Amino acid sequence: MEEKFMVNRKASRILFIAIIVIIVPLIALVYWKVSHSIGGWDLVLRKASARSFHGRVDSIYFDRQNHNTETLVLSDGNLLNLYPDWETYVAVGDSLAKDTGTVPVLVYKNGKQVHVLDYKELIKHFKSKN
Repeated sequence: MEEKFMVNRKASRILFIAIIVIIVPLIALVYWKVSHSIGGWDLVLRKASARSFHGRVDSIYFDRQNHNTETLVLSDGNLLNLYPDWETYVAVGDSLAKDTGTVPVLVYKNGKQVHVLDYKELIKHFKSKN
C-alpha cells in the first residue's frame, strides 16, 4: 500500500513540473503577443504612413468588392479609398499629395492647397463615434 502512494506522489510531481514547464511559458507568450500586437487604428495609421502618392484624381467609383467604398483613381496609378468624412473635400480634377512617413493628405484645387485630410483626425472622429 505504501508503494502505491509513492507512485501517485511521483506522478503528481511530474504533472506539476509539466504544468509549470508548459503552461507558464504559454501564458507568458500569449500575454506578450497581446501586449505587443498592432491592430485596429494603429494598423490603419501604420499603413497610411507607409503610402506615398502624388497625382490628379482621374475618376471616382464605388468598389463593390470592398463594401461599396468610394475609391479614387489617381493619375499616378494609385487607388485610394475615400473615407465618408473626406467625400466632400475631393472631386475629379483635384490633386492629392502624400509623402511616405507622413499621414496628412494634401488636397489641391487649381494648383492651390485647399485642404488637409489627416488620418489622425479621422481616427479620432471614428473613435468618438464608437
